[in-house]
Amino acid sequence: MSVEQVAPSAREAAAPLRRRVTRDSLWLAGGFAATSGSGLVFWLLAALWIPQTQLGVEASILAVVMAAAALASNGPGSALVVMLPLGGPAAREALRRACVTTAVLASVTGNAAGLLAAIVLPTGRPPAQLWVIVTVCTIAWAMFNVQAQALAGASDARGTLIVNGTATLVKLGLLVAFASASAPVPEPLVTATIIPAAGMTVLSLGILVPRALRREDAVGGGSRAWDPRLARSLRRLTAQNAIAVGVVLGAGLSLAFLVTQLASPAQGAIFAIAFQFSVALDLVGVAVATALARNAVGASAPSADLARGYAVRVAIAVGVLGIVATLVTPVMFALLGRGYPPLYGMAVVGLLAGASALRPGYDIWSALIRAQHRVLPVLAGNAAYVAILLTAVFVLVPHFGALGAAIAVTSGAAALAIVGGIGLSRQRVRSHLVVDA
Repeated sequence: MSVEQVAPSAREAAAPLRRRVTRDSLWLAGGFAATSGSGLVFWLLAALWIPQTQLGVEASILAVVMAAAALASNGPGSALVVMLPLGGPAAREALRRACVTTAVLASVTGNAAGLLAAIVLPTGRPPAQLWVIVTVCTIAWAMFNVQAQALAGASDARGTLIVNGTATLVKLGLLVAFASASAPVPEPLVTATIIPAAGMTVLSLGILVPRALRREDAVGGGSRAWDPRLARSLRRLTAQNAIAVGVVLGAGLSLAFLVTQLASPAQGAIFAIAFQFSVALDLVGVAVATALARNAVGASAPSADLARGYAVRVAIAVGVLGIVATLVTPVMFALLGRGYPPLYGMAVVGLLAGASALRPGYDIWSALIRAQHRVLPVLAGNAAYVAILLTAVFVLVPHFGALGAAIAVTSGAAALAIVGGIGLSRQRVRSHLVVDA
């Protein structure tokens, strides 16, 4: 079969997939934007109200909670993205097992994070109390993470906007209420973050996800039964994704904690605020990658054709948004007052924005690979990233603080960009070879 014959059919096959990926990406991006945008406002308000050293300590608590939760939730959650499209009883059993697995894993990682926080963080609380708080918060946040991936797997991307938007509005409301309270609230940032997340998790897993699964069954006639082969697939995907992706998320989310410990709480506070820009920019690529992973199941050839175009467009969009974020940073930091140097903050945000612009190709390539249930290539790339990131963090942060952490993130992202570019090219060639055959 000639290339001329393949190209039109490939474009025709890709058209419905492109529409589904674009639709889901927009809904996911909307939900993520609600989270990240309000997250930035949340941290800016907190910086105006809470002394910088205390803010750095609270940022460290949230960092260890979210890192431990990512380790626990990403394996089961990533498995759901590619297994819930099966529909029928199989999808419901996969959801049940993923939730149970997440809770169990979160209790383990949460206890480890709680012990670490109790040993090293100067919160003024009895160590045993802090240990319990971190453990409980880790379980709650891990379940919040997995419900978001369950919504994506159940093809209810718009549900993420409802859940994330509501949770973030409540979070902001609680922060304002705590700031206005006559008596101080212990760990106000942690409390304001976890309580709405726990409430929306109950709504999502109890109502939204089951409703989405029923709707998908009605449309597609899903009747797949659960069987031992699917159970093995779920366990394998959970383990592989927990190692391949969870470790990367855990390393990234722990950076505020590492900056606080290796530099100072003040530097940790600066990095925690600057990192919110990076989170917002990263989620643009994550939205597209998640939508592609969900819709690429069983459609690897057209997905590979679309992936490079999506990667380029997302990188350009993130680059433009990153420039805007970098330019507005000095104004925001100036409003925060002493302790937040505007030009220093601009440099940190600029480096993090550059890292976000480098990542989309890798994120989209890894989504394609995971949709094919091939996780080992992603594991190798992520292991290299974590090694580069943590090595640079331990070398640079003691000398340069938050700026050193930003340099470390950019160095790791540059390596990922190379891997992603090569991986996307190989995927496209492989898909065309399959079609030609």
